[in-house]
Amino acid sequence: MSIFKSKTAAIGWTIEPCFIITLNIRDLELLNAIKDFFSVGSVSVVGKDARFRVRSRSELSVIINHFNEYPLQSTKALNFIYFCEIFNLINNKVHTNISGFLNLASLINRLNRPLSDDLLAKLVLLGPLPKVEFETSYNFSANQVQTLNPFWISGFASGEGSFTYFTKTRVNSAGKPVKDYSLVFEISQRTQDLHILNLIASYFKTGKVYTETSGVSRLRFRNKDHIISTLVPYFRDYPLQGHKNLQYLAWLKAVTILTDQVKTNKRDAELEIVIKELSSLK
Repeated sequence: MSIFKSKTAAIGWTIEPCFIITLNIRDLELLNAIKDFFSVGSVSVVGKDARFRVRSRSELSVIINHFNEYPLQSTKALNFIYFCEIFNLINNKVHTNISGFLNLASLINRLNRPLSDDLLAKLVLLGPLPKVEFETSYNFSANQVQTLNPFWISGFASGEGSFTYFTKTRVNSAGKPVKDYSLVFEISQRTQDLHILNLIASYFKTGKVYTETSGVSRLRFRNKDHIISTLVPYFRDYPLQGHKNLQYLAWLKAVTILTDQVKTNKRDAELEIVIKELSSLK
């Protein structure tokens, strides 16, 4: 939701609902595919970011109908419910008088992206923002799914997953330093969405979930046998999309080298080349 001054609005301010997906410019093609799928919105490039944006209320209805039919699974589902409620209030022109506008501004301030201090200071000139709560019958806990669709998991991994590696340096029998690589697939989320990571771990029947004091939780796969027997066949059947698929393919090369080849100087040199390729795709 955007709040800004308007010369045409009776109170001098207005609210514009908007749906935005922002990705690195490397995924411009993916955003264009999303735009083509919905047949609404526009795609633009700002610096190193590419953005898919939907602004008109008729086009936003297309987005809303989609997520009503294919519900979000993380805590973003709750933000979507709140967005829909604010969207309906705007359609009912609640925001066209100062009291209704301030009520909506207060609700918007409780979404996942609070209003800036600079904007709040300007809005206070219209009057104090009331303390209001969302009134919704939606029960997030009751609506959490118990199993995940594999296509959903691949889409989620395309946005939130990371195909990476850990290194450990040791001294070999000849007294020379040697690098050992451990390949890792990881998905990180705020701890509020810990249930999603547990569901993905349950789906794969492998992986380990860690919760950090910083409020971040991680699902990590690093067992080589499980990667070969579970993850590789899975991503073959349910491919990743966009730039993440390029990252996965480079990671898969490293998996193949570590699995199929005996450790030799030639193998290590080949592995270093692939690791550099993987690093360039992060």
